[in-house]
Amino acid sequence: LVSAALSERSDDPQLLWRQARALHKLAEAEAEPRAKERLVRHGLAHARRAVLVQPDCGPAHKWCGILLSAASAFEGTRAQIESSFAVAEHFELAVALTPADATSRHLLGVWCFEVAKLSWSERHLAAAFFATPPQATYEQAKGHFLAAEEMEPGFYPKNLLMLARCCDCMGDKEEARVWRQKCLASQIKTPEDKITIAEAAALKI
Repeated sequence: LVSAALSERSDDPQLLWRQARALHKLAEAEAEPRAKERLVRHGLAHARRAVLVQPDCGPAHKWCGILLSAASAFEGTRAQIESSFAVAEHFELAVALTPADATSRHLLGVWCFEVAKLSWSERHLAAAFFATPPQATYEQAKGHFLAAEEMEPGFYPKNLLMLARCCDCMGDKEEARVWRQKCLASQIKTPEDKITIAEAAALKI
């Protein structure tokens, strides 16, 4: 339906970001790597077009960040580090433009967490190529995850898992166990939720 509507309204930002979301969902279900990459890049093109047409569209920035991150994963560590600045900017804009969207806050938290846990070699690589490598802390990541949870308690088992992981990395084992237990008690609604809860069960705290 979205594709059909786009054929008539090719510059409608609401249709563009929804098509980007649909292509991302197809990419997640695709097992063949080249086909997956094509879907991701096609989705990214739609999201970028949505941002270009309507720069103040929060969902367009959210999906642009998601798909840019997914696209850079096909290009190696340097490309991922290089694109991380733009990914963070899109997520920050999504949060600013749609402050009630818990998912956008969660995504910004994931970005902070992934940067915080970069290995020494990855940080060294980033410093070699970029004057100012991406920087974030576990405390920042936790703040975003908590904000998302306050907006919509229990909305996403992965947010609970990320809170557990943050607390664990910060050395707060007791709080980490609380969040891990909340994740384990979550209702499974999607295949991703099932994977998340399995990861929580395997998390050693």
